[in-house]
Amino acid sequence: MIWIGGEDEFVAFHACNYTRIMSYTRARVFSILALLAGCASLVYVLGNLSPYSESNALNPMALLALLASVFLTSSSVSALLALSLHRRWPALAGRTARQRRQAPTAEPALRQGILAGVATITLLAFAILRMLDVAVLIVTLLVAGLIEAFVQSRQ
Repeated sequence: MIWIGGEDEFVAFHACNYTRIMSYTRARVFSILALLAGCASLVYVLGNLSPYSESNALNPMALLALLASVFLTSSSVSALLALSLHRRWPALAGRTARQRRQAPTAEPALRQGILAGVATITLLAFAILRMLDVAVLIVTLLVAGLIEAFVQSRQ
């Protein structure tokens, strides 16, 4: 609980987590909208923005736009895939045997989608910098898997 206000009056502000109240259908709709926005921005970035400025240096704003559109696209595709997989195999969402009878929540799928998007742009950034090799790929994927395993074990 966080207290917000001036000297006279303080109002209790309870931090809320929107994914806990997000339904499966709403998560699917938002993921589809994010996928459409990501694909549209990716087409725009690849078609209309030059990766080089007039001085033949890399354009940082174009690279940032590319990374943002790839993140939006890959995280929404991963979230949609995770939403589908969690319906079939609830253990992928970290559910125990007793909890599997309940309807799946959208929180683990959205979290896994965002984590996959972060891993994707990390690998893309290393590829742009020409530092991507097999070791970096394996370590990045292992770190993403370990983060997800840690979050699932804390619930």
